[in-house]
Amino acid sequence: MKKLVPDPPPILSIKPGLTHADAISKAAEYLDHALEAASQLPEQAKARHQEALSSTQVHLRVTKAFLNVAMAKSTVNMPI
Repeated sequence: MKKLVPDPPPILSIKPGLTHADAISKAAEYLDHALEAASQLPEQAKARHQEALSSTQVHLRVTKAFLNVAMAKSTVNMPI
């Protein structure tokens, strides 16, 4: 039987052999895209939605800071 709706293409595929450094680099790249997308969202009409969006943006920035530390050669005087 033929499928009426095709499977969507994979958004992200992680291939075997991905190095730790490459994985962290890709995570940082995707995080940058998430931060950019979140910053472009309009102000929400409901306060609870705006609060959730603001909280999400803070969590994304904290995650980005930890990734910056993980990617740094040295953690001495690492700007966050």
